[in-house]
Amino acid sequence: MLEPAMFLGLGLVAVWAYASYPGLRPGSLVRAVMHVAVSFGAFALLPTALAFLLPFLPSHALRPLFGLTLLIPALTYVLLSWIWLIARLLHDLLGGKPRGGHPVTSQT
Repeated sequence: MLEPAMFLGLGLVAVWAYASYPGLRPGSLVRAVMHVAVSFGAFALLPTALAFLLPFLPSHALRPLFGLTLLIPALTYVLLSWIWLIARLLHDLLGGKPRGGHPVTSQT
């Protein structure tokens, strides 16, 4: 029950960040794909970072808190980068560009 709730909550945070900060959105499809790649890379390196950093913590009780402190932003970035990619794809495919046909002049 905790995992779906966490995904739902972090997904809502990612949607909120997408809506609240339009200046952070990637301007091209290549940048959106790069954000997805970087987010997956950071998420994949998270276990290695935890294995390296957890022994330096003074208490074993802090380990879950520290793990969640790194996990929550990384997972939110993964979800936000996918929202950016999907929005960029939709904008490029369905944006206000003409989609074929002959151009119509204003003179008749």
